[in-house]
Amino acid sequence: MMTEDRDDCPEGLYVNFVYDYNTQRADMFKDHVGGLTLYVYDDSDHLVAQRTVSGSELRQYGYNIHFTEQELAPGHQYRLQAVAMQKDWDAALSTTGAKYRKTDMKQGADRQSLTVSLDRKATTQPPYFQVPYDTPLDTLWHTLTTLSATAANQPAATRYHQLADGSIQSNGIEQVTLTAGEPTYATVSLVRDTKHLNISLREIDHPEAVNHEDYEVFIVDDNGDIDYQNNLVRPTDSLIYRPYAQWTTTYDGNGTIGVQRSAHYDLMFNRLMHNPTPKENAVLCIRKKSTGQDIAVLNLPEILSEGRTAFEIYSYSPQEYLDREYDYRLELFLKGEKWQTLSYLYVCIDVLSWAKRIQFEEL
Repeated sequence: MMTEDRDDCPEGLYVNFVYDYNTQRADMFKDHVGGLTLYVYDDSDHLVAQRTVSGSELRQYGYNIHFTEQELAPGHQYRLQAVAMQKDWDAALSTTGAKYRKTDMKQGADRQSLTVSLDRKATTQPPYFQVPYDTPLDTLWHTLTTLSATAANQPAATRYHQLADGSIQSNGIEQVTLTAGEPTYATVSLVRDTKHLNISLREIDHPEAVNHEDYEVFIVDDNGDIDYQNNLVRPTDSLIYRPYAQWTTTYDGNGTIGVQRSAHYDLMFNRLMHNPTPKENAVLCIRKKSTGQDIAVLNLPEILSEGRTAFEIYSYSPQEYLDREYDYRLELFLKGEKWQTLSYLYVCIDVLSWAKRIQFEEL
């Protein structure tokens, strides 16, 4: 008269997610990510299953996606891949501004066919394309690596470190193997591709003369397309990113200091790469509108990666720091009535108000 009921016994594949590849080294997945698509490929890299999730489920710590043995056959190896946004993909596409658009993956599709592209518009100066900038960019996360988890609802911590020679030290695994009648747990670790930069312009000799409307601020980079491994696909065109917000602040010292103004610009852009050849790096350009003269033309990855010295204990390489950090601030101090000379700048990050001064004039 005895029967066996295994309905509540865990089996199949359980996948949870973590976003701890940041300078805080803390899992911020449930606080940042609002929409995610997970792809599962067989050992020949063809798509066998996918799942899209958004909303309140992702705000639960350790939330996992479950595939049964009927969906994924045991005894085989599978490769995992995920892309995520700060909200549901369809909701993001329905708003204004530039959008990330991913490949519509069908059953049997090759893993290498997955790409993510950022919207752009042709300009009158090819090969330059303008990224629409009326609103901030949506935030994109991509797969960093897959980790072996030990239990359900227990995301594994990411140990992923890029050395100076470009090699990787990691606890990642290439594939997961399903065992019949037993649960298999895995964690997909994500990396944030979308970056934010706040720029403040100040003038040393004439602090009262600053106005954000007098200057054109933009970033030029060829980083609009991401492949299945989150590498940039280098096109023949270059993208121009402009501020989605700009304003001027005024401080009145009541006659003791005098009026001081600062011009501010907020920009968002796609993944930033630190290339050994400077001419291949993104460029930050600040131009005086009335004269058309370039006030500053800066190697943006080189400048921003100076912020890694605030985390000397971890010995971040320039690229690892650029991938971990996502919120940058630059304060540029200009000298000269005609605004022709960049005097010095501060690279600022939110680590106890840490800042590094870079001097551009000879003392």
